Amino acid sequence: MQYLRYPAWEFEVTAFYRGRQVFQQTIFCPRGLRLVGSEAGDKALPGQRITLPDPGVSLTDRAVTDFVKRVLSSLGGGLALWRAGQWLWAQRLGHCHTYWAMGEELLPTSGQGPDGEVPKDREGGVFDLKPFVADLIAFIEGSGRSPRYTLWFCMGESWPQSQPWTKKLVMVKVVPTCLRALLDMARVGGASSLENTVDLHISHSHPLSLTGDQYKAYLQDLVEDMDF
Repeated sequence: MQYLRYPAWEFEVTAFYRGRQVFQQTIFCPRGLRLVGSEAGDKALPGQRITLPDPGVSLTDRAVTDFVKRVLSSLGGGLALWRAGQWLWAQRLGHCHTYWAMGEELLPTSGQGPDGEVPKDREGGVFDLKPFVADLIAFIEGSGRSPRYTLWFCMGESWPQSQPWTKKLVMVKVVPTCLRALLDMARVGGASSLENTVDLHISHSHPLSLTGDQYKAYLQDLVEDMDF
């Protein structure tokens, strides 16, 4: 795993048990994050630990509660997520099989399979910043749809391809907040209509404070320099 070489991102992490939101936290994690099912998890592993809550607190169905507990216990060292270069990488450090897909903020993609399974013995890329920025420029110019930036993870079960995602025991949504800010800027008109600034941790340089007039030029430069 590679850490500390690139500006850290802030992530908004939301967990659902059988479709019910049970947890949400926004976290700035320079060494990445690690979703675990117990406070007793291995503290020596890299990444900031985020402990998913005890299902007995929020669920009333005893059988469902027991199944969720089994999933959480199989997380072991956790599900690791971190940034290196233009990519977000993920790796599972326990026995719990985990599938992932890009989706909307309100719900994961339905009616199709996952984008992949998080590997156990190596890191796997789950998000590439370069096509996101290129698609965002096309969106601003009116020639493309808004790019997706929300990662959904289904833990311990197959991806909800043919059933509602709310039937799954444990679903976790991860939003890089800087990418949400970029898209929000584009939706309100990109360069011309913004009066405020936004701090972004994307490039090698210090966090950028962008005015609306600098926005599109920054994105274009970012694509050209995306060889890090």
